[in-house]
Amino acid sequence: MPKTARNLWPWVFDWENLLLAAKDASRNKRCRSEVLRFNARLEENLLHLRYLLRSKQWHPGTFREFYVYEPKRRLIHAPAFADRVVHHALVQVIGPHFERRFIEQSFACRVGKGTHAASDYLTSMLRSAEGRWQNFYVLKADVTQYFYSIDHEILLRVVARTIGDKDVLDVLRVLVTQCGCIEGNRGLPLGALTSQLLANVYLDQLDHYVKDTLGVRQYVRYMDDFVILHHDKRELWRIFADVRDYLAYELHLTLNSKTRIFPASHGVDFAGYRHWAGYKLPRKRNVVRARRRFRGLSRAYRDERVALTTVRSCVASYVGYMKHCKGYRSLGSTLESLCLVRPSGEDEKKE
Repeated sequence: MPKTARNLWPWVFDWENLLLAAKDASRNKRCRSEVLRFNARLEENLLHLRYLLRSKQWHPGTFREFYVYEPKRRLIHAPAFADRVVHHALVQVIGPHFERRFIEQSFACRVGKGTHAASDYLTSMLRSAEGRWQNFYVLKADVTQYFYSIDHEILLRVVARTIGDKDVLDVLRVLVTQCGCIEGNRGLPLGALTSQLLANVYLDQLDHYVKDTLGVRQYVRYMDDFVILHHDKRELWRIFADVRDYLAYELHLTLNSKTRIFPASHGVDFAGYRHWAGYKLPRKRNVVRARRRFRGLSRAYRDERVALTTVRSCVASYVGYMKHCKGYRSLGSTLESLCLVRPSGEDEKKE
C-alpha cells in the first residue's frame, strides 16, 4: 500500500506547474475570450495566482452554468478560466498519487483509459469468458445520479488516506463543500477537472471491494457504469446484493433501476458501443441521434446558418466513432440523410 503523500502544497504553486496547468487548461479553448484575455497577460496572471495560493488567499469564483444534451441532458458548472488553471495545477500534483492506487480495470479521466480503452477491455473480457465458459451471464449496473450523490465527508476521508498535506486538503475541502453550485453535503459540480478525479477516487473504493474482498475476476468500470461476468447466474445475484449493500452503507449510493443480469449473448451496452465476444456494434441511440443531427445540419447548411467546415467536422467525428466497431452499414445509411444543397446550387455536395 503506497504511503500517504505529504509536503505537496509548494508543488501546487510551483511556477513550472502553473505554466503547464495554464497550457493544459487552454487546450482546444485558445480562441475563447476569457482564455485570450488570460493568456494575453499570462505571466502577470500566473504570478497573481501564485501569490494567492502561496498566501492561502485563493477561493474559487462563480461557476458558469449551461446544459449539454449528449449523451443526455446534464447541467454543467464550468469554473472561470483562472480557477480552471488552479484545478489543473492541483490535479497535476495529486493525481499521480491516486493513480498508483487505481486498479487496471478502472477507466475514465485517466491517461490512456478513455472510452475506447474501456470498450476494448470489455471485448477482451467477453472473449476470455467465452473461452472459459461458453455460456455466461452479465451484471450490468450504474449508479443513480452519481455526481450529485457523492457524500462530501466520506469523499474527504477517502482522499485523506492518500493525501496527507493539510494545505492541499483544505483547498480540496473548499472545492468540494463550498463550490456555490451544490446544496447540502452531497454532490460534485460537473465540469471541473478536480470533480472528475475525485469522482474516480470515490468509486475506487468499490473497485477494491469487488476485486479484493469479493474476489471477482471479470470486472470493468467506466466512471459510474460497471460490468461483471460470471457463468453462474445465482452467483451474480449474490454479487449484486453485496455490491448494492456496500454502495448503500459505505458510500451512500444507490444503483439505477435499469441494473440487470442477462445472458452475454444479448450483447453488452457499455462505453458507447454494444459488445459481443467476436465484434461490437454502434449504440442504437447514437445512430438515431446522428441521423437527426445530420438532417438538422442539412437544413442549417441550406439556410446558410452553418459553414461547410462545421459539417465536415461533425461527419469526421461520426466516422471516427464508427471506425472502432462493425458499423459500416449504419454509417452508410446515416450519411444518406446528409444532403448539402443550397438554393444557389453553388455548394451542392452529398456525403
